[in-house]
Amino acid sequence: MDIRSQLREMPHHTMAHWLPIIDCNIKFYGAHSQQVPYGWAMPEESHPGFEMMLIIKGTQESVIHGYTYTVEEGSILLIPPGFKHTNQCVSPEGMTYFSAHFNVDDPVFTLKLMSHHSRIYEAGTTDNMQMRPVLENWMNMIRTSEAYTSTDKFIMQARMFELFALLSQAADREPLSNRSEASPNAPAPAAMHYAGAIAEAIKQAFHTQLRIKEGNVSTVKVEQIISSFGISPGYGLQIFRKVYGQSPRAYLSSLKLQEAKVLIEQPKLSLSEIAWKLGYTHLSHFSRQFKRWTGQSPLQYRNAVQDISNESGPVHQSSGTTLE
Repeated sequence: MDIRSQLREMPHHTMAHWLPIIDCNIKFYGAHSQQVPYGWAMPEESHPGFEMMLIIKGTQESVIHGYTYTVEEGSILLIPPGFKHTNQCVSPEGMTYFSAHFNVDDPVFTLKLMSHHSRIYEAGTTDNMQMRPVLENWMNMIRTSEAYTSTDKFIMQARMFELFALLSQAADREPLSNRSEASPNAPAPAAMHYAGAIAEAIKQAFHTQLRIKEGNVSTVKVEQIISSFGISPGYGLQIFRKVYGQSPRAYLSSLKLQEAKVLIEQPKLSLSEIAWKLGYTHLSHFSRQFKRWTGQSPLQYRNAVQDISNESGPVHQSSGTTLE
């Protein structure tokens, strides 16, 4: 029984007011600064996460899904996941930039950013002046020799959530009529709507089964979820991959990995119980899959967490965030 149910059953309890549950997996990677000469260019590529670039000095020309953007000094460029793009330095004096990649397991937020018309937050605008200190803070934390501490990573993570809030506010301020991507190669609004609904439904079904005492996530059927929206599984798979850069099954696997780490850190749960809860009939199958995900067996991961706990006291190792 969860804490809300317990409170409801208590006699004469006062009305409780709740903050929302926050349950998302985030990833921050590839952050770097670089000085490049005139004519420098990156070949066409796309990423599974968002890319954000701050042009510190010089000018960059970016082609995103066939549309050309000029990113002036001091401006910030946001490139959504899955969008093919090229970047080139067009200033004779060269260019210095900072770039960071991130992804967040929040379908509503991701779709909001992907349907957000703005790609450039120009220097001097309110959005730019609010976001730039976050990027500069990350940039100032770059070091060449010393290892990053847990404190460093928590600071980076705190800045990331600050950036998420600023991006969300910027998208909310934009008129609805502007929230479309003009490029014909971008996912259509209907496709983005369905992909977001599918992702949210998978996540809700997954966590519902985890909360049920006798439930396990093997009952989460991706094809059934897609069909419940009145579209064919084939079309659903196609648009999901186009919007999120991965299949619905891969997304479900990422949820399993996140939850597996949380459950393994609870010593009272046997590995067999965890495997069953996550939909694996045999512990050996779960162990092989977990090792493919992390490079460690479940037992090795549990022992490593226990060693950390013994050395530093009762510290819970965060499993919802990946910092690379």
